[in-house]
Amino acid sequence: MNDLSVATMLNPTEVEVLEAREAWSEYRLADGTVLRVKPIMIAVSRVDDADAMNGEPVYNMKSTLVTDVRGAKTPPGLG
Repeated sequence: MNDLSVATMLNPTEVEVLEAREAWSEYRLADGTVLRVKPIMIAVSRVDDADAMNGEPVYNMKSTLVTDVRGAKTPPGLG
Protein backbone atom coordinates (compact mmCIF):
# COMPACT_ATOMS: atom_id res chain seq x y z
CA MET A 1 0.00 0.00 0.00
CA ASN A 2 1.45 3.41 -0.91
CA ASP A 3 1.60 6.47 1.37
CA LEU A 4 -1.25 8.24 -0.45
CA SER A 5 -3.75 5.42 0.15
CA VAL A 6 -2.71 5.20 3.83
CA ALA A 7 -3.29 8.95 4.29
CA THR A 8 -6.68 8.70 2.59
CA MET A 9 -7.75 5.85 4.91
CA LEU A 10 -6.87 7.93 7.99
CA ASN A 11 -9.36 10.66 6.97
CA PRO A 12 -7.25 13.83 7.28
CA THR A 13 -8.97 17.16 8.04
CA GLU A 14 -7.49 20.39 6.65
CA VAL A 15 -6.39 22.86 9.34
CA GLU A 16 -6.20 26.60 8.60
CA VAL A 17 -2.81 28.27 9.12
CA LEU A 18 -3.39 31.43 11.16
CA GLU A 19 0.18 32.74 11.29
CA ALA A 20 3.40 31.87 9.49
CA ARG A 21 7.03 32.94 9.60
CA GLU A 22 8.93 31.60 6.62
CA ALA A 23 12.59 32.50 7.00
CA TRP A 24 15.44 31.95 4.58
CA SER A 25 18.17 29.41 5.32
CA GLU A 26 21.44 30.66 3.85
CA TYR A 27 24.46 28.62 2.79
CA ARG A 28 27.70 30.39 1.80
CA LEU A 29 29.89 28.23 -0.44
CA ALA A 30 33.68 28.23 -0.69
CA ASP A 31 33.51 29.98 -4.10
CA GLY A 32 31.55 32.89 -2.60
CA THR A 33 28.14 31.80 -3.92
CA VAL A 34 25.23 32.15 -1.49
CA LEU A 35 22.38 29.63 -1.72
CA ARG A 36 19.12 30.61 -0.04
CA VAL A 37 16.20 28.23 0.58
CA LYS A 38 12.78 29.01 2.07
CA PRO A 39 9.98 26.48 2.67
CA ILE A 40 6.44 27.64 1.84
CA MET A 41 3.54 25.73 3.43
CA ILE A 42 0.69 25.06 1.01
CA ALA A 43 -1.69 23.02 3.20
CA VAL A 44 -1.81 21.30 6.61
CA SER A 45 -4.13 18.42 7.49
CA ARG A 46 -4.59 16.64 10.82
CA VAL A 47 -5.06 12.88 10.75
CA ASP A 48 -7.91 11.56 12.92
CA ASP A 49 -5.81 8.84 14.56
CA ALA A 50 -3.12 9.93 17.02
CA ASP A 51 0.34 8.41 17.01
CA ALA A 52 -0.05 5.04 18.77
CA MET A 53 3.38 5.32 20.41
CA ASN A 54 2.91 8.50 22.43
CA GLY A 55 -0.56 9.94 21.75
CA GLU A 56 0.73 12.98 19.82
CA PRO A 57 -1.38 14.34 16.93
CA VAL A 58 -0.28 13.48 13.39
CA TYR A 59 -0.20 16.13 10.64
CA ASN A 60 0.26 15.87 6.88
CA MET A 61 1.94 18.89 5.28
CA LYS A 62 2.17 19.98 1.67
CA SER A 63 4.96 22.43 0.98
CA THR A 64 7.31 23.71 -1.68
CA LEU A 65 10.77 25.28 -1.60
CA VAL A 66 11.69 28.67 -2.97
CA THR A 67 15.37 28.96 -3.88
CA ASP A 68 17.65 31.89 -4.60
CA VAL A 69 21.25 31.59 -5.84
CA ARG A 70 23.52 34.61 -5.61
CA GLY A 71 26.70 34.00 -7.53
CA ALA A 72 30.09 35.14 -6.37
CA LYS A 73 31.51 38.30 -7.91
CA THR A 74 34.22 37.57 -10.45
CA PRO A 75 37.63 38.48 -9.04
CA PRO A 76 39.52 41.21 -10.97
CA GLY A 77 41.46 39.83 -13.93
CA LEU A 78 39.26 36.72 -14.34
CA GLY A 79 36.23 38.30 -16.01
